[in-house]
Amino acid sequence: MRYLLLAMLLTLTGCASKQPIFSLVIDPLLPNTINYNGEINPDNVAAFEQGIANSSTQITSLVITSGGGDVFAGIRLGELVYRHKLKVTVDKVCASSCANYVVTASDDVTIKQDALLGWHGGALQPLLYGSEDLSKYSKTMVEYILQWEQAERVFFDKVKVNQAVTVLGMMPGLKDKRNTPLYSYDQQTLKALGLHITFEDKQATLSKTGEEIVQIFSLSPEVLDTLMMQHAQRLQQL
Repeated sequence: MRYLLLAMLLTLTGCASKQPIFSLVIDPLLPNTINYNGEINPDNVAAFEQGIANSSTQITSLVITSGGGDVFAGIRLGELVYRHKLKVTVDKVCASSCANYVVTASDDVTIKQDALLGWHGGALQPLLYGSEDLSKYSKTMVEYILQWEQAERVFFDKVKVNQAVTVLGMMPGLKDKRNTPLYSYDQQTLKALGLHITFEDKQATLSKTGEEIVQIFSLSPEVLDTLMMQHAQRLQQL
């Protein structure tokens, strides 16, 4: 049922339709690093958790390539990153649930040259910025969204990152300027929202085929403050 609901929420979660075949590897030459490549789903995250538990050495770093996946599995993966204080390196792409819950969970994130980092919404999107009235959703769907929002709020309170990072690009004033599937923010804005990210090069926006995938919103402190005030006002109406 969760995956049926997730499919129905595809445009809300930004789950990537094309994912590499899942692999989880601890390189013997880098025994403190675990490599996660592929979809974020309950089975893959469980394998990740087991891999850390069974490792003969302490895992201190995660290298990840993922287009996203199941939101609750993403939150679980982020909780593990946070609990084990893992350094995170984004190898090729980290989008959707990966951006929401993995890069936000670490105090030491590196985005490799040409790697894509992008958001596409979160639990607050259907509640605050959806194009349809929530009453039009089924009871099961509404319960799912509310459960997701509660879990997401607890997660972001724990990792001390502003939950708004997932939805700023959906806000009026920014959404109508967006022409890409994913969005991100300039480094000053990312820091202001509580993220700790170092880019090896300029922030990548293009796919390997030259298609623009990520739009970077450069927000002055004044504009960010205004957006955050508007966002807070909407939150009070929940």
